[in-house]
Amino acid sequence: MSAMKKLRRVLFGLSVVAGVGLGAASAHAGDRPPEAFGEVSFEMPEGGAYAQEMITMVVRFYFKTRATTEQMEQPKLEKLGWVQLGRDTWAPTKIGTANWFGVTRRIAVFAPEAKTYDIPPFTHHVTLIDAEGVRWKVDAVSKPVQLEIRKWTGKTDGPEDEDVWWLPARSVEIKDSWTVDPTALKAGETTRRRVDVTAVGTLAEQLPPMIDTQSPGLVVFPGPVERRTEIVDGLPVAHAAYTYDIRPHTGDPVILREVLVPWFDTASRAMRQAIVPGANVGEGMVIPGTPLTDSPAATGFSPALAGLLAGAMAFLFGIALLLVPGQRDREPVVGRLVPAWNGFRRTLAVRSAAWRGEATALRVAIYRLAREDGTAGRAWLGEPAVAEAIARLDAGLFGRETADVAGSSLTRIAATVLRVRADLARGPAEEAPTGMASPFGN
Repeated sequence: MSAMKKLRRVLFGLSVVAGVGLGAASAHAGDRPPEAFGEVSFEMPEGGAYAQEMITMVVRFYFKTRATTEQMEQPKLEKLGWVQLGRDTWAPTKIGTANWFGVTRRIAVFAPEAKTYDIPPFTHHVTLIDAEGVRWKVDAVSKPVQLEIRKWTGKTDGPEDEDVWWLPARSVEIKDSWTVDPTALKAGETTRRRVDVTAVGTLAEQLPPMIDTQSPGLVVFPGPVERRTEIVDGLPVAHAAYTYDIRPHTGDPVILREVLVPWFDTASRAMRQAIVPGANVGEGMVIPGTPLTDSPAATGFSPALAGLLAGAMAFLFGIALLLVPGQRDREPVVGRLVPAWNGFRRTLAVRSAAWRGEATALRVAIYRLAREDGTAGRAWLGEPAVAEAIARLDAGLFGRETADVAGSSLTRIAATVLRVRADLARGPAEEAPTGMASPFGN
């Protein structure tokens, strides 16, 4: 009997020791870091992103040892537009003092509206191998996260504004080309115009639908829109090509109105617009100072008198320079007269058209001056005061509304354009306007 009691005590002691040992081992295993884990983060502007703006979702997984096979399982991103920004990248990294292996996937996501989106976990299936060649499989899972999209804080031009096509991007470029010189067309002849829009930081599906280029005196047949998105230097670049078959149906030159594409600059957080100036379509380019065949008789100064006045003004200006005390000996006379005369000569067409009261010639002269100015021309064309002045001019030319575009009104329009141009030439360009009307219609 005593021997039986001793046996029971021995077995009990062994069970206690085994339990303690197992508990210690379990606690030690719980303190060890995982063999693999993942995380999801977002790169977005300070203060949050707006609807349809590109947000970079960064998915990272870390492994304690090298992986021989791997496959990342991406969840369904419900209602989010997305595109992967290149291939996954592997690189060694340090977590604390330990060496780990990391893999990173970058995904551009686009939220259609302002709200909070739930991003389910990502899973990475890997086979790990240690220094002794032992292999085992691990499924690393990231935690679910939320993506919050803020509401537009401006009064107009935002994603909720139905009158403006909302295009957030890092940059937007627009250009056009023609199969036949539009100025050489006659009534009944056709040319094809191609307008190319390129935007960085967005998808091709977010570029505008067919841009409205209808103008009085022209028959315009729009063609299908070609769209594509490519990844360049880790960013999505969207391309869209719009084609139009254009035919004048009168014997007179016609002005095809400019193309305006408003867009939101995601870097400066401001509205801008990309512009292709209007074009002259018809037999012979409309030369500033040459009235159309059906134009009413010119009012105000005649071309000869306008040229005489311009020459007299330039001459008087030169005499004034010569009479400035202390200037004759420090700078050659020609060196002072030539730049002043060249600057006045380049704006003479605008001034002359306004003096004669010819709205069509004034519009052509303004856009020709903008083309000659290059980048600076695009800048002052985008200024609110110039845009408003040209809108008044177009209203009278194209009959969109009743407007007075004769006499003193044209003089004020020309003065506004030249004043803004001169102001920008003296100082840094200001930001483009934020309240332009939509070129796409309803």
